[in-house]
Amino acid sequence: MFRLHKEICDFYEFVKPHDYEHSLRSELITRVSKCLTSKYPNGQVHCFGSFAAGLYLPTADLDLVFVSNSYHSGGVKVFGQSRKDIRKIGEVLRKSGITQYDSMEFILGAKVPIIKFVDRITGLKVDMSFEKLDGLITNKTFQAWKTRYPVMPTLVTLVKHFLLMRGLNEVVSGGLGGFSVTCLVVSMIQQMPAVQSKNMDPAHNLGDLFMNFLDLYGNKFNLTTTRICMDPAGFVPKVV
Repeated sequence: MFRLHKEICDFYEFVKPHDYEHSLRSELITRVSKCLTSKYPNGQVHCFGSFAAGLYLPTADLDLVFVSNSYHSGGVKVFGQSRKDIRKIGEVLRKSGITQYDSMEFILGAKVPIIKFVDRITGLKVDMSFEKLDGLITNKTFQAWKTRYPVMPTLVTLVKHFLLMRGLNEVVSGGLGGFSVTCLVVSMIQQMPAVQSKNMDPAHNLGDLFMNFLDLYGNKFNLTTTRICMDPAGFVPKVV
């Protein structure tokens, strides 16, 4: 387990977000924001998800949301409320030179319609949604978890790469997204007796934590009858 712990530490040092990656993504957000607010001055572009939480892999998509000032202050939704409106916003991005040629895709039939595109300069994939504030609330939760559970970013990054290698990281194809992975890791840490009793220092036992994660959710957790609860922490029966 000590060898595995050291390997996990080395792996995380290699793949964790670096300053230049942060700068590239921040600059991309600035360009998208300037493009859209020049056309729609009553809106703002916000980032959420793995980049905002600092839990992204080098090849991870960038999650953005375009929110109107009206909706952000408790009023009505303005942007992206029809297929025509979403396509119009996509055309603004295309004409400004933000997107790579022919990379734009409109996911209009989903519960949360999005525009998917590849940035022309960085080659990064971007998912843009509209008038959704829950991702911004989640940002605050992730930051609180990072402070309370310092090993969380390392374990989340490891599990996400583990899933990526097996093609199990895309929600649209039945995989687990970054939000779910983060919740599973935190839930496990919250309920590990050795961690809660302080008999185990998580920072020095990453190998044990990772193997416990695989055993818990791979062998012991019954997805059919049970769900996780974050606050208060616990496993609770699903209500049919």
